[in-house]
Amino acid sequence: MIQIYPYDSEGFFLGQPETLNPDPVTGQYKIPENATSIPPVKDGQGMWRPWFDSKKQEWIEKADQKYKDSVKGPADPPSALDQLKAQCAATMVHLAEAQNLIESQAKMIADLFLMLAEGGEA
Repeated sequence: MIQIYPYDSEGFFLGQPETLNPDPVTGQYKIPENATSIPPVKDGQGMWRPWFDSKKQEWIEKADQKYKDSVKGPADPPSALDQLKAQCAATMVHLAEAQNLIESQAKMIADLFLMLAEGGEA
């Protein structure tokens, strides 16, 4: 039993390998015309849109960047941890702003008390 890689009439890989059993009489494998035993890989990596060149007996990558981008889809949404980190950062900014406001109000109150102690004139 071997794996074969079928392709369509234009030469593009159909997406799933198939299992081929040997002929029960001869024991030989009869690979169909629209398939090969060569896996659709290049430099040990899979391909986006493999096309089989039957003359050269090799798979060729036919996907351009536009095709790859269309297959990738939208970016993953942020994880729950990333959302919590963003909320924590926003809370820290608000806390720092509130602390600054408290400090400026405390200074203002201290200045007012000082003015009252000196006779109330500004």
